[in-house]
Amino acid sequence: MRMKASVSALDTVETVNAALPQLQCERCGYPSCRHYAEAVSEGDAPANRCDPGGIRVLGLLNGITGQDHAGLEPAFDTQDLPTAVMIRESECIGCTLCIKVCPVTAIVGAGKLMHTVILDDCTGCELCLPACPVDCIAAVGIASKDASEYQQLLASKSSRHRSNFERRERRLESSPLRRTKATNASRLAEIDKSVARVRLRRVQLQKGQQRDECDPTW
Repeated sequence: MRMKASVSALDTVETVNAALPQLQCERCGYPSCRHYAEAVSEGDAPANRCDPGGIRVLGLLNGITGQDHAGLEPAFDTQDLPTAVMIRESECIGCTLCIKVCPVTAIVGAGKLMHTVILDDCTGCELCLPACPVDCIAAVGIASKDASEYQQLLASKSSRHRSNFERRERRLESSPLRRTKATNASRLAEIDKSVARVRLRRVQLQKGQQRDECDPTW
């Protein structure tokens, strides 16, 4: 029976993870879609915290878990989200900080050299925004997350995003620095702070856009 229960639990994790958009955006409060899938499957987190997935993914997770959420938790519900980010290359100082935090290796470049974003690989997670010391990164392709076009885009790219993320994870796992990583609790606290920084940066950018005309060079 234990073996069956274990297999069933693993199947649930895989099914939940497959339903998630694989943006690896940490907006749910977990370091990856896989971690959130595990928390949902184990009953440690509700199934209504996938911000980019919106109503579409919420319906899938309700069906998988047997939960009955009518909507996302307010703290995890953003009306509009970006589909990607772009770097103002003329202002990039080549610090590589954005490259280090990108969960899907969608940013390429080298130290003291210009960086650029591979738009097809970018998930729009915005984790690079607070990492940039010169604010030369901007979110683009802002869309209503429950719009059919946005959800179709997420669904069409989820396998690619997951593959890119898992390839990066395998590379990092072989790193001595990764093997000395912090405990789960401290990692989740770190994620909470990171998400808060991203949200603060988004608010600051929105306020700036309200004060000034949009820069046509973006």
